[in-house]
Amino acid sequence: MSLVDILSACFGASGGGESGSASRQTPILDANEAAQLPFDAFVQRSLESAPSALEQNSAFADILRKHVESGAADPARVAHVVQNSLVRLAGNDTDRATAQWACQILAASAQRKDAGYRPPGFHGQSYAQVAGADSGDWEKQHQAPPAAARPPPTHHQRSEVYMRTYFFPSEESFRQLIGFLGSAQQTLDICVFNITDNDVARAIVAAKERGVEVRIITDDEQLESRGNDVRRLQDDHGIPFKTDNDPGKFMHNKFAVIDRRAVWSGSYNWTVGARRSNNESAICTNDPATAQAFSGEFEDLWAKF
Repeated sequence: MSLVDILSACFGASGGGESGSASRQTPILDANEAAQLPFDAFVQRSLESAPSALEQNSAFADILRKHVESGAADPARVAHVVQNSLVRLAGNDTDRATAQWACQILAASAQRKDAGYRPPGFHGQSYAQVAGADSGDWEKQHQAPPAAARPPPTHHQRSEVYMRTYFFPSEESFRQLIGFLGSAQQTLDICVFNITDNDVARAIVAAKERGVEVRIITDDEQLESRGNDVRRLQDDHGIPFKTDNDPGKFMHNKFAVIDRRAVWSGSYNWTVGARRSNNESAICTNDPATAQAFSGEFEDLWAKF
């Protein structure tokens, strides 16, 4: 059962009858007002005003479905918001315990099987040992705890949503970037100041050769710098690129989006100097709202340039 079905069923359920606790006074929430609320506020206000939601069931279910389809309502986030609201509204300890357990069931039942790139941890093994010889196995690897080497990536994961941090110079962090690029299945949108690292260029070419739609945005002045790979990627491999075409400004972004669902971003330039010498940082996440924002920014810049 999908998250849409589960949550819509919750809004569509019949009232049934009162529980042992006395009914509480509930505020009224109009569907027009509800449609203007961000997701968290919509869940909280609609639970506080549950009779209003059920009386306007069709409209509220449509609002909910739009939030889910926009990517705002991943299972863990839904469970967290719903649980906090129900525990706050519960009239006794039994109701509170029931609400907490129900939300755990909700999160587990709606957990997505495919949440995009999920970087594994390293225990000093080679990239091939951790990620597997077949790049298609990248997302299937067991996530081992990160090594205690310099400094270990941090991992904050709720359900299928993750965020990791990386620091350079570090070949381990660089392997994570290559793995990220290697996990793209449909689209790879790259928006970076400069690309001079041939290993990165090879990973981009590999994505193109396995059928991924690749696009690159870069700085116009850096395009002409020594060792830049972007024009060669177009000439030799048909990978399209655009530049800001404004000598007075920099196109200074350094991010990439794979399959419009996972993002790599930070200070790290895709250059040999950044990889081996510079103090740089980057994050990688598949948080839906973050991926949507970066994907939208890329589309805006692609249309502008």
